[in-house]
Amino acid sequence: MTEVDDANRRTRADRSRIDRRTVLRTAGVGLVGTAAYSSVASAAVRTRRATIQETSESEEEGPVSGEPDEPSDDDRVRWAFDTGRDVRSSPTVVDGTAYAVSGDGVLYTIDAESGEQEWTFDTGVVRSGGDVLYPTPAVVDGTVYVGSDEASTVYAIDAASGEQRWSYEAGSKVLSSPSVVDGTVYVGCNDATVYALTADGGDEVWMYEAERPISASPTVVDGTVYVGSWDGYVYALTAAGGDEVWRYEVTSSVVSSATVAEETVYVGGADTRVHAIDANAGEERWTFDTGGVVGSTPTVADGTVYVGSDDGTVYALGADSGETAWTHETDGEVRSSPTVADDTVLVGSDDGTVYALAADSGDERWAYETDDRVDSSPTVVDGTVYVGGWDGHVYALEAGLEGSSDGSRVLLGTLGHHGDLEWGTGGGADGGGGTGGSDDGVPGFGIGAGLAGVGGAASLLARRLERTAGD
Repeated sequence: MTEVDDANRRTRADRSRIDRRTVLRTAGVGLVGTAAYSSVASAAVRTRRATIQETSESEEEGPVSGEPDEPSDDDRVRWAFDTGRDVRSSPTVVDGTAYAVSGDGVLYTIDAESGEQEWTFDTGVVRSGGDVLYPTPAVVDGTVYVGSDEASTVYAIDAASGEQRWSYEAGSKVLSSPSVVDGTVYVGCNDATVYALTADGGDEVWMYEAERPISASPTVVDGTVYVGSWDGYVYALTAAGGDEVWRYEVTSSVVSSATVAEETVYVGGADTRVHAIDANAGEERWTFDTGGVVGSTPTVADGTVYVGSDDGTVYALGADSGETAWTHETDGEVRSSPTVADDTVLVGSDDGTVYALAADSGDERWAYETDDRVDSSPTVVDGTVYVGGWDGHVYALEAGLEGSSDGSRVLLGTLGHHGDLEWGTGGGADGGGGTGGSDDGVPGFGIGAGLAGVGGAASLLARRLERTAGD
């Protein structure tokens, strides 16, 4: 065992805490050519309802293992675990453990009930500043799969011990999050390539090259891989061999991951539109213009598409028609991707708030304000909302619900999932067809996987695109 392997299983050394922010950052991004767009973040000043008590730390030890932050004056918070750096990764919760990646390059595992740290794994990258993407982990059959930005590596880690099982060095930065279906790991990369690897050993099965970087996650349903690229296309590839089935032109960067329901692919783009695409033919069914970059990944539940936009709005659209059912305005870009549980839509905003909205009307049921942006996408498990924040915390919030996330985003494993997810029950490399449906109205399309580290990524794409794709 190497010193690096041993260090990956130990609690990390002391990390400086992020100062509390009372004024949200203003950010503008611009892309050139086919990826041209601009987005200016609101500088809304919010009164914070949540006052987080500082975690006890010493100069020699970082966040104290087993000692989550204790919130004051807010009964909605079950616990708030401080990583010391911004958390844009979306939590995955499996078998009583929450998994999330922080801006310090560390994968944290947290007891979902108590908020106590279990183990950490260092991906080998600690970066200063805001120019970093944090992939969301996929947890399948006792193994955690996660990518690394600067290390250009995909890791497979034992979920119980935190020991590395294997690693695969890709051709460039791994900006997307792995999808794991039927024994194969699918992941996008900054070298414009989709890689398919064996889940048990990390051996390369196939690779497909697009024209520009791929930060969205491949979503795998019924033997087909759906993935978008900064080159302005959504691709459909065979899961078995990586052969191109069709490509759909968006004309600007595809900055969100796809979700699939009722043989329709839904995806957002830097062209400010939500696109509904025939999953079999690759033809447009409808588009909807939000007025802002759509970096949020859609979720579909009960015939409605829920998605956020950089125009600061959460949209509910008819899945068949694209017609607006309702809108809910926030005070910041909505780059978080919604989840649906018990007829409630949960979503974060750059105004620092986690919103709970009525799924049928968009009326606000409650809102919880953190100390900074919330680009992480929530996952609900047994009535508890797990979500990360730019203030450095992974939160567990009482949602006032009894159920778990059941929209297509989480059921397909896009941007976080929970232990009830039936991985690969109708699609994958064997090309098998789906035989059943799911509670969110996705008959005929089996539960695949499509984790994407896109929550919080849209604001970073402009800086990325200014660089050479193979950096």
